[in-house]
Amino acid sequence: MRVPDPHRVCVTVDVEDFYEGMEALGQHVPRPPRIEDGMMTVLSRLESQATKPRLTLFVVGRYAPAVQGALVAFAAAGHEIASHGPDHGRPPPGAVSEWLRKGREVLEDLLGVSVRGFRSPRFDIPGEGLPRYRHQLAEAGYHYVSDTSQLGTASPVREVPVLSWRGVRVGGGSYQRLLPYAVVAEAARRAPGPAVLYYHSYDFDGTLPGLGAVRSPMLARQLLGRGRIAPMVWRLAERFGSETCAHVAI
Repeated sequence: MRVPDPHRVCVTVDVEDFYEGMEALGQHVPRPPRIEDGMMTVLSRLESQATKPRLTLFVVGRYAPAVQGALVAFAAAGHEIASHGPDHGRPPPGAVSEWLRKGREVLEDLLGVSVRGFRSPRFDIPGEGLPRYRHQLAEAGYHYVSDTSQLGTASPVREVPVLSWRGVRVGGGSYQRLLPYAVVAEAARRAPGPAVLYYHSYDFDGTLPGLGAVRSPMLARQLLGRGRIAPMVWRLAERFGSETCAHVAI
């Protein structure tokens, strides 16, 4: 086995329905009649890599039954299942703890795994503010959170923030569509803690609409350059390897 770069990296994937996510943003995109999920292809590619990377999958509860077989296979191979919320909406005011708990429990019931981590859709922070939100995560049974905010030592859950460098969220696949590999790799190498990189399940399959059919500038921005993401992931995982967020949050 090739020894990876010694810096700690967490490759994470938000497992969600692209079309539901666009609806949550007020953008209706016609769904193709047949959608091919690519998660098993991702698993096969990971198993072939010399560094044997282990990923964290942040899964939308409502979408989980559609990819249940793949999620079971990922968990059996040593990858982590975490929550991306029960749906891809915003945390409901006055019922945030219940919403968070539902996201965890639906995955545990469906897959028979322990869910320790959470990432909110779009990294939303409820209106009650960050300190209250961190306590709500603890109340809902989570051990860590991976988003773009940091409360610090006052947080009752561990914080595993996504990678930013010089004010740019270089850890995100949407940013990596436009950034050179050398920039992302250098940011990961220089990160003061674990470098958390995040992608989306639809970055690895054929579920996205073609640019030729796009009429919305917002949708065009979502799609532009996505073909660069998967090769970037494989290259980074081959260089650095990957640990699960639960492992680095201990």
